[in-house]
Amino acid sequence: MIDRCRRAWFAALMLLPLCGVASAADLYRPETYVPLTADTRSFRAGDALTVVIVESSTAESDAASSRSRDFKLTGAVQGTTIRHGAGLSLDRQDDNSGSTDRSGNLQAVITARIQSVAPNGDLSLHGVQSITVNGEAQRIELSGVVRPIDVSSNNVVLSTRISNAVIDYSGKGFVDRSQRQGIISRLFDYLGL
Repeated sequence: MIDRCRRAWFAALMLLPLCGVASAADLYRPETYVPLTADTRSFRAGDALTVVIVESSTAESDAASSRSRDFKLTGAVQGTTIRHGAGLSLDRQDDNSGSTDRSGNLQAVITARIQSVAPNGDLSLHGVQSITVNGEAQRIELSGVVRPIDVSSNNVVLSTRISNAVIDYSGKGFVDRSQRQGIISRLFDYLGL
């Protein structure tokens, strides 16, 4: 029995050099390595980021102009006993004023995918979200570039931190149709009436 055990150990020792031994180079891959102390921020193409859209804008514009022109022409002819006078006066005054006020507010949360990573580490992202509620279709599309430092540890970034941000919010349905001008109103607008 002891002879059998010795033969098994001897055979195992003889076969050991033939087995492939995993080297450190096989275990470490820099493109997929994540240290234990690293946060979970996404830095690769295809990873998802949550974008909190908090946009508020207000614009106000006022314009006023005033123009006034006076033209007077008078003349007199005097005879020996009669005096004749004539005069012409033209006055023109234009007062124009106008103002516009516009404000907008958009709040939403959307998940976008990283499309590419720039050599400096900036992340190019794009995302689309479509929601239909009671026949009203709403669509949010977002694209832009974000710095990795602006991404929080739970993969959330604010829309105010996205450079070259393009945020498109549109809707179709009953509300959209009710906001459109009718054909007669459009004709009056075209004619300036």
